[in-house]
Amino acid sequence: MAHHNDTGGHVAEYELLLKFLHQLLTYKFRIALVAITGAAIVLGLSLMLDNRYSAQATVAINISEDPGGVQPNNYRGVNTIGVLEYDFIIDGTQENERERLLARMDSFGFISAFIEQQTLLQWLYEDQWDASTEQWLDGFEPDMREAVKKFKTDALYVFTDKKTDLLNVRITSKSPEFSTKLANVFVKSFNDYLRQLDLEEIQSRRNYLEQRLSEIKNSEIQRSIFRLLETQLAVESLINARANYPLEVIQPATVPLFESYPARKQWAAITFVLLLFAGIFFVISMNAVNALRRDLKAFAERHEPKRLNPPAPSYYTE
Repeated sequence: MAHHNDTGGHVAEYELLLKFLHQLLTYKFRIALVAITGAAIVLGLSLMLDNRYSAQATVAINISEDPGGVQPNNYRGVNTIGVLEYDFIIDGTQENERERLLARMDSFGFISAFIEQQTLLQWLYEDQWDASTEQWLDGFEPDMREAVKKFKTDALYVFTDKKTDLLNVRITSKSPEFSTKLANVFVKSFNDYLRQLDLEEIQSRRNYLEQRLSEIKNSEIQRSIFRLLETQLAVESLINARANYPLEVIQPATVPLFESYPARKQWAAITFVLLLFAGIFFVISMNAVNALRRDLKAFAERHEPKRLNPPAPSYYTE
């Protein structure tokens, strides 16, 4: 008896599957037509968007986060002069030096300086700029804070390749040549920016040492200050000689052959697939709802008591 019930259950499931397949085959052309129409609409709308091209430069960060040798922890000088010389000469690498460098690259100070250096305000707000008169339209005055935010949102994308640990600098614009130029210039400008910061720090130290040299009469301290000045001069020469510090170009940006946005083919394909699945789901759901309504109606007819006709009123009285 149980075997008979199992066989009957399998037959019922098979019949249900046949019903679903029959419904899908019945509506297959309609589903395909809706999917093709939707993909064509998405493709047509994407043609109204401007093409954008991305150029990417790959660079290596030339910093030593794990230097070799012996680290002089808890250094104790034999005298005050030794401590002073150690602080001026030894410039230890921070544990988060890479994160500090990336944060400085994304900082307002560097991005704003880069925008001013490359005169990118007219490019960022090209709709408000009149190239013929070289003036802003309707008294528009760009705000540098908004310009920096717009540049980092619309044009700049910096990320690290997890496999090679190299840094990628990507610039996106409407012109492939302009994106390539800007990506390569961005790396050079950042190196120059950091080099200038280091030189300003060295100059500040040198001014302090020269001031102290003119005030102090102790010969031993004067000799120590002279040694420190020589060290600062050597560090300055080394900084000016390092063209690829801290970023070394591994692969310069090249002119892209295809647009990076909008991804028209990808959008159309995704729309086509989604509409196909949506159409199949709709047909199956419609079939399931109709079957449920029929079963509910049949159940009501079987189990609800039939209503008897009420007796006719009598017009005769005794």
